[in-house]
This record gives sequence, structure tokens and C-alpha cells, in this order.
Amino acid sequence: MIARRGQRHSQAVELLTDIGREVRTGVNLLSQLLGMPATDRRPLRDELIGLEGTAMDLHFNLMTHIRSVFLTPLPREDIYALSQLLNRTLEHVVAAGDLIIARENLVLPRQSSDQLETMGRQVDLTIDALARLDDFDHLEEYWIQIQRLTKQANRTHREWLISSDSAFQPNIALQQAQIASAMLQAVDSLRMVSTTAGSIIVRES
Repeated sequence: MIARRGQRHSQAVELLTDIGREVRTGVNLLSQLLGMPATDRRPLRDELIGLEGTAMDLHFNLMTHIRSVFLTPLPREDIYALSQLLNRTLEHVVAAGDLIIARENLVLPRQSSDQLETMGRQVDLTIDALARLDDFDHLEEYWIQIQRLTKQANRTHREWLISSDSAFQPNIALQQAQIASAMLQAVDSLRMVSTTAGSIIVRES
């Protein structure tokens, strides 16, 4: 059974928001990686990978919780989908960080910072939306903003790939493309979070 609107401060909502904050921490770590010398990046790897374990523990706690309560703020399948997508986003963030750490001699272009900034804005909007799942007007505005940011991210991705085409060595272009792809996959996963929120609006309003 679904809880009445207004019952937003449930444990399920808190756990979803906590997972979103783990994604935000991952984006912050990516930002640190981009801003430090390549030789200093490796110590951050364990911290980055540890975020996946924390997020998965939160996911398991969330699944246990929604199985044990009679009322939930949203249908259980929606809560599961949101949690799963947030964990998938973090997987892509960690993958991007792993690739950056492994390529110590690779110089990343301006587009990498632009993409990370867009991703950070998406995550912040998502965390805010997760804390207000009963506010359908806010969810609609959140969905709209995420779609716009995703289009911007796709443009940045294309610019990144084009800038890499001029690399003299094909393997350098490939390495750039792999990192760019991991970041874009994180962006796309966040768009899927907003799409799930949009489906909730349509179905429940």
C-alpha cells in the first residue's frame, strides 16, 4: 500500500537520499582527480571504490525495509527502480575514476570538466527531488531540468570525441573515448532516475 502524500519523511526516502549523496561524493572525488597531478591520484582509488559498497549496503537496507512495512511512500517497484538506477550511476562514476587513475599520462580536455559540472548539477537536483517525492510539481520541474542537462551533456560528449580525433596516436583517442563514455553513461543513468520520477507523476497524479 502507498502512503498518503505528505508522508515524505519515511525511512525509504531517507535511504534513497543517502544513496544519492554517495553518488554526489563520487562526483566530488572525480573532481578532485581532475584537479590533482596524475601521480597523486592513486590513493583516492580505494575511497572511490568503497562508495560502491556503501551504496549497495544502503540498497540492501532499503529492500529489507520496504519488504517489512505496510505503507510505502511510492510503489515498491518504483523505489527499487530508483535505488537500482542510483547504484548504476555510481558504478559509472567509479568506472570513470578508475580509468582516469589508470591513465597517468593522459591529459584530459576542457570537456571533461564541463561534463563533470553538468553531472554534478544533475546529482544535486536528484538529491533534492528524492527528498520531495510527494511534491509532483517539483518532480515535474526536476524532470524538465534533467532532460535539458542531458542534452547539454550529449553535446559536450560529441565535442570531447571530436577534440580527441586530432590525437596523433589512436590509443590516446581510444582512452579519451572510454573515459568520456563512462561519464556519459552516468549522465544517462541520472536521466533514467528522472524518467522514473516522471512515470510516477503520470501514474499517481
